[in-house]
Amino acid sequence: MIDVDEIRNPQIQMFGLTGADTVYTFYHDETNNIRKLHVGEQGLNVPELKTFVLGGVVHEGPQRPLDLSSLRQVMRIQPSAHEIKLKHVAKGEFLDILKSSKLTAFLQWIADNDLMLHYHELDPLYWSVVDVIDSILPELGNSMLIEYHALLKSDFAEIVRHELPFVVDLFRRYDYPDIAPQNREPFLNELIDLVERNAGLLDEGMNAMMLKGVLQAGRSLDELAFIEGFSARKLIEDFSAFYRNRVAVFKNSKHIMDMETEIRDAFEDVQLSCSGEPFTNYLFSDSHSEAGIQLSDIAVGVIGKMHTYLSQTSAEEVDRERAALTGAALENAELLRDLIDNSNAANRAFLHHVASLHDIDKLDRFLRFADGRYA
Repeated sequence: MIDVDEIRNPQIQMFGLTGADTVYTFYHDETNNIRKLHVGEQGLNVPELKTFVLGGVVHEGPQRPLDLSSLRQVMRIQPSAHEIKLKHVAKGEFLDILKSSKLTAFLQWIADNDLMLHYHELDPLYWSVVDVIDSILPELGNSMLIEYHALLKSDFAEIVRHELPFVVDLFRRYDYPDIAPQNREPFLNELIDLVERNAGLLDEGMNAMMLKGVLQAGRSLDELAFIEGFSARKLIEDFSAFYRNRVAVFKNSKHIMDMETEIRDAFEDVQLSCSGEPFTNYLFSDSHSEAGIQLSDIAVGVIGKMHTYLSQTSAEEVDRERAALTGAALENAELLRDLIDNSNAANRAFLHHVASLHDIDKLDRFLRFADGRYA
């Protein structure tokens, strides 16, 4: 068993979260769960990496009825559709679905019915590669560099993304994240060369010099803690830990999750506890019978497409495409911004990103939050 307080307390302390003890009702669904991410002889087992999102809608207090009849009517959903899903709202990539008037109706209905958004966003590439920096930086004892920890990881991920085929082959050749001690220096040398030839990708010349310096310093360490001694070529084994994290942080709340058999089985294999007693503030349910899960399917579908778009698009292009929005697309961007902004204001713990600072900056650029920033 895992005690929920062992999961939640470090999170609350690390991010200065408040409101985690408040009682809410969360509905959860997911999108872009690739199950596993491995490096094979021919490259990654997944042809295209998209942003994983776990989240949906949430309201304060105990569970209350959610009547979707008015939403179905305004969205003109056929009676033959037993449940509403993203495919009933819009199809295509993020900029395509933004043009949908049905999406406008959905986002406005969420706001009008006192529902908020919550989600955990994870860029699988970022998650898979930043252990390189995390293995080195804390060991150097340099307080100045620690202040740039998140930026260094973001810059490193940016360069990796630019030469992904090379990095995947590098991981294959060195069995990352199971680097043998004798391969520590050659592995880092190849990463240093990677940074040198892609230094122009980073905004400031100093950023590339700082990143290169960290990798060079890593060559003198006796161990690279997070990329040695693990399963060779296995980058992500499953996503159940992110479910447990959400359930644990809001341990006083009720969590209603879409039935994902793999996640349910993982919860049964490694059960949660609190003060030595079994802990079950969650249940797995069928979307047919839970209106909140149907709403969450649409919400995470839109958010997943948005963050995937941001991870695959340059900041300059994001600026151009945001400036070109008109009509329903512009209205939907503003509705989505307001929902995210209000949710963040209600509780900072609702929204969590495991992603590059550069991509979070693109979120700011596209949604244009009133204060010009987004936590």
